[in-house]
Amino acid sequence: MSDVHVDELLVDHARGELAEPERSRVAAHLAICAECRATRERYTALMAELQRTAPTPPSVHWGAYRAELRDRLERRGAAGPVWGWLLRPAPAFVAAALVTALVVAGWPGIVRGPGAPDPLALDNTILASQLDMIARLDVVQRLDLLEDFNVINELDELPEASKS
Repeated sequence: MSDVHVDELLVDHARGELAEPERSRVAAHLAICAECRATRERYTALMAELQRTAPTPPSVHWGAYRAELRDRLERRGAAGPVWGWLLRPAPAFVAAALVTALVVAGWPGIVRGPGAPDPLALDNTILASQLDMIARLDVVQRLDLLEDFNVINELDELPEASKS
């Protein structure tokens, strides 16, 4: 008996849905494996029982369905011809108004008047007040000087460029 069972292919084999290479492989395995044969027979019996007990779908008379649908559409069209032409362009107008509002809100200089402060200047002022660097300008200048000294000291440690 083969160690590799084909359990995952048994239902498809029973329904006849396998392609030729897999179908012949499953058939060869079923010829030598009694366990898989019994499993396939149980699947076949279960599918036959399900087929037997499945409810049949109701029959539909498509001509009557189309006539009923056509009648409903005509009644709906006759109920409000005044509102029909008025409501059709409403979504387009709403979309156009929304796009216009977004463009105007995002366009620089339109919402902000000519005398309004520049937002970048306002951001810089807020940043400077938060960092409090203007009050300690001398400390910052000394740090810059120390950094320059550090760079000058490390220049001697740089490898010499190769002469070509």
